Amino acid sequence: MLVIDSREKSLLADLVKKKAKSLNIKTDVKWIEVGDYVYDDVCFEAKSAVDFLGSVLSKRMWTQLDNMDRCYKNNILLIYGDLDKAIMKVIENSKSKLPIQGRIKLFHNKFLGGLSRIILDTDVKPIWVKSEEEAALIITSVSKIKPVSRDTIQPQVHKRLSTDDLRLDLLTSIKGVSIKKAKLLIKNFGSIMEIGECSVRELCKLEGFGDTLSKRILSTLNSEDKVKI
Repeated sequence: MLVIDSREKSLLADLVKKKAKSLNIKTDVKWIEVGDYVYDDVCFEAKSAVDFLGSVLSKRMWTQLDNMDRCYKNNILLIYGDLDKAIMKVIENSKSKLPIQGRIKLFHNKFLGGLSRIILDTDVKPIWVKSEEEAALIITSVSKIKPVSRDTIQPQVHKRLSTDDLRLDLLTSIKGVSIKKAKLLIKNFGSIMEIGECSVRELCKLEGFGDTLSKRILSTLNSEDKVKI
């Protein structure tokens, strides 16, 4: 059963329903707390190129990915649309005083940088296609092909730690960060990636976080050999 979030009132949702029907895939429309489309243990978060760029700029993207990882075994971020058109649309609503070419370059780098971070720092699989039609084809094709169990080729897997446990373990491994301070960081910023993107000034606003500790946290989280979460 392919479940479609009831809040999805878009061309993509209509195309998914139509394509699913042609492939004899049963669908149901109901409210989904995390994700836009869910089939078995596969979660799809679908975003237009404009929405994806906006989520990267606002840093909402990282919280959404954390939530997906916590709730589902297999996660796919499906981005659709033309990058150049998306950038121009974002520029229309931008208050930046940079010259137009500077803003184009900035948003282009933000888009590709966000995509790169997802590939390197998360278990979510990003897929970027040019249209809603192709996005619908991806969703229904994955739904048609039931995920292959790898139990026979993988060693025995121990119980996986929750995302919260992993974040706390990483943060408390930093000198000076107690469990209380780690929880405060997660409460205020959400994900490890969002904490890493903060400034020293932002961290110093939290109770018990001085300049030295804040710099140590950012240095650790942004080092090339940081622990992957």
